[in-house]
Amino acid sequence: MNLLFTLFGGMLATAAVYGGLRSLRVGNFWAAVAASGGIGLVYIAYAAVARPGLDTVSIHLVAYPTVAVVLAQLYDTRKNQRLHWAPRLIVGLFLTVSVLFGGLAYISSHGLPQAVAQWFLPGAQGKSVHTGFAGVVEHDREAAKGIGQHLKAEHALASLGWEVEVEGVDRLSASRAAEVAIKLRDRTNRGVDPARVGLAFARPGQPAGAVSQLSRVGQGRYLAHVGPLEAGTWVAHLVIEAGTRTIAIERTIEVR
Repeated sequence: MNLLFTLFGGMLATAAVYGGLRSLRVGNFWAAVAASGGIGLVYIAYAAVARPGLDTVSIHLVAYPTVAVVLAQLYDTRKNQRLHWAPRLIVGLFLTVSVLFGGLAYISSHGLPQAVAQWFLPGAQGKSVHTGFAGVVEHDREAAKGIGQHLKAEHALASLGWEVEVEGVDRLSASRAAEVAIKLRDRTNRGVDPARVGLAFARPGQPAGAVSQLSRVGQGRYLAHVGPLEAGTWVAHLVIEAGTRTIAIERTIEVR
């Protein structure tokens, strides 16, 4: 699920639940507690399945109570005077941090919208620009280990004399399915056949999803039909198995 929906949608849901409870004459304090706690528990259940990462989870679990606190302070009918400037400053700070962190987390994986990117990148009109954060690795890996994996794959291909051609991943769209083709060639330019070729996709910094096996059509060519993906930056994980050798290749792509 898109981070914009979970973060800002959850903040709106917190406000809606609070307003609904207040309309049912629930006390101001308990309406705020129930709204933030209820939406927070729903998100925790979702996060246990989706595993978005502790940084993303912490942003959500700060944002929901902040909205509830703001509403509780604004609509506390027992107070006959304005709220002191210090609590207002703290609440405003938490709201600003929630929006800022949420925006940065979204840009890191999806990149800037094309219309917004044109403001900061002159000459970007009509071009596919990559504005997602670079250098992001999986949470359970170190950067050096990821670099070592890439070098290991390059060494394995060089020792086997194989050449890998990937077609179609640059044409993946958020609105329609597309065909991805993998071509394996040996030193004599003949197709490597048979081999097992798998393909999986993941957001930057997240582990790869389920691996889909490509269909072998002969002469070293393997095909897969990839359904629509959400717009943004993705990492394509290609796994090639031939005999006792397994080669894993990663490639960053941009889905429009």
